[in-house]
Amino acid sequence: MSFSQMLEMLQEENKGKIVLCNAGNFYIAVGRDAVFLNKELGLKVSCFKEELCKVGFTLQALEKYTNILKEKDYSFIVYNFNREKIELKKILINEGKKKNGEINERLNCYICKHSCKYYKKEDIYLRAMVELQRKEMEIQKKEEEKKLKKKKIKRKKEEYGL
Repeated sequence: MSFSQMLEMLQEENKGKIVLCNAGNFYIAVGRDAVFLNKELGLKVSCFKEELCKVGFTLQALEKYTNILKEKDYSFIVYNFNREKIELKKILINEGKKKNGEINERLNCYICKHSCKYYKKEDIYLRAMVELQRKEMEIQKKEEEKKLKKKKIKRKKEEYGL
């Protein structure tokens, strides 16, 4: 899995929300989110890989752009990918009323087809993605166990007339 595939999976998981994730010193959005951010915020679009648009901005500009999206009441989610720990975390979520309704995944693919380079890398993004989902499933399981325990206690109280 590549970084772009991880982002595409995160987009699928968070439909309608704008998904941003850091890659080194930049936060990046791809596909529909990139096209949307280009139109909405004027961010420059470039090619991430063949037929996949991306936009990005520096780590320092995160607050600036997320504040604009909050003001416009858009839903978004920001992930932090820690390369050293091979860990993916949600660091900022905004449940705005407006969703990303962009249908276009790319803008000018003629440029992409003639300028992209492909790189083979270790699949650390897949590992981080799996670990994030494992942690979220553990949290969900614990919450369900708590609810079940409360129900059992309630039934016992009812049995004893308390």
